[in-house]
Amino acid sequence: MPRPMNPFNLPSLSAFVEVARHRSFTRAAATLGVSPTALSKSLQRLENAVGVRLLNRTTKAVQLTAEGALLLDR
Repeated sequence: MPRPMNPFNLPSLSAFVEVARHRSFTRAAATLGVSPTALSKSLQRLENAVGVRLLNRTTKAVQLTAEGALLLDR
């Protein structure tokens, strides 16, 4: 039986931190060496696993939600 996903694994948290730091999926993806699409999907899985939205995304910007800011601080 597969183990449930631990949303707080190092790759997921590293991806979240890079997006929060750069405020850009494109720049964070370049830093991490992955595609922006793969990074976006990874962050969506993290948000689904924790049950809250961590980032507000628009076509021009990425901003932390209140919950995202709390996670980043920790």
